[in-house]
Amino acid sequence: MKPRPSAAPRRPRRLVLSLLALTALAPTSPAQSAPGEMRVPPDPLVLVGVAPRVLPGPAGTPTSGVAAVRGRYSSHVRLLDPTTGEARREVFLPPEVQLDVPPALSADGRWLAVVLTPDPFTHAGRVGILSTYPTTPPGFQKVLSAGGLNGTLSLVFGPDGTRLAAGNRSGYAQLWEWPTERRVTTINSETGYEPSRLEFSPDGRLFAPIFRGQTRTRIFDAQTGALRTTLSGVGYGTFTPDSQGLLASRGRLISLADGKEAPTPPYLVGTSGVIGFSADGTRVLVRRTGVDVQGREWLELREVASGRTLGALTRVWDGWPEALSPDGTTLIGGDGEGGIRLLPLAPR
Repeated sequence: MKPRPSAAPRRPRRLVLSLLALTALAPTSPAQSAPGEMRVPPDPLVLVGVAPRVLPGPAGTPTSGVAAVRGRYSSHVRLLDPTTGEARREVFLPPEVQLDVPPALSADGRWLAVVLTPDPFTHAGRVGILSTYPTTPPGFQKVLSAGGLNGTLSLVFGPDGTRLAAGNRSGYAQLWEWPTERRVTTINSETGYEPSRLEFSPDGRLFAPIFRGQTRTRIFDAQTGALRTTLSGVGYGTFTPDSQGLLASRGRLISLADGKEAPTPPYLVGTSGVIGFSADGTRVLVRRTGVDVQGREWLELREVASGRTLGALTRVWDGWPEALSPDGTTLIGGDGEGGIRLLPLAPR
């Protein structure tokens, strides 16, 4: 009697392993996949954020950070390993959360900030802070309440987790020290438009609200709210890993010390923008300038010190945010079908 073959291992319900090949630096269409690529089936899913400095796991085991995803208007937030897609934990948002405003994830993966329905008695706007770990008793750790929080459309944590920026559709941004429920400052738009991005420097000392349509960027002290410098001719940008410069449009590097354009570092040559840096600042994911003969945009993973290209692929995008995993090996982005996919670019 022949032995019965063992059953094939069942795949995780939430993840699907792709079978089509992806070779670094080889053309790949957004519909193709890669060996080892993990795909989370559509809800459709949206990337909430990536936390690079997650607390150690059970028994002090190290982690590679977490990526938070949810359905576009879902109350179910899943925290996944950003390189394997393995589930870490999940959070179910309370019913008073306004699901049309994306939550914010803190850099250590410990907190979620969410916009709540207005206070039923005072009608003041509210923002709640939830732990991503089980708590006793469950519920919000803090609730910020103020008239100026009505109309909040975006939230971003500062790197140390104590600062929370709130962008408002009425054309201003507020900076809060949420553990003490203290509003640090309110920054009004010079264009009258709402902020499109809320940027903190990696060291947590600086804050730059990027308002839609602006032609200069104001940099504020994240601790006091005082204006530190104004960069004319810079409509938007991302802080450098050392917090000494701002990466602006057309691959420009602006020095925060004097506001002048600095020599282009090797990793910015031939790029139109930066998607993100690895947690240690040694790798950067950039958008290559222009398109190829087939009209495709390309992303490149580069070494910051030398500008050397470590891997590349055609842009994977369906309208949702893209990010680089904290270890600098994997692109996290939309798959064009309403899902999130994790695409390996270059191993360490």
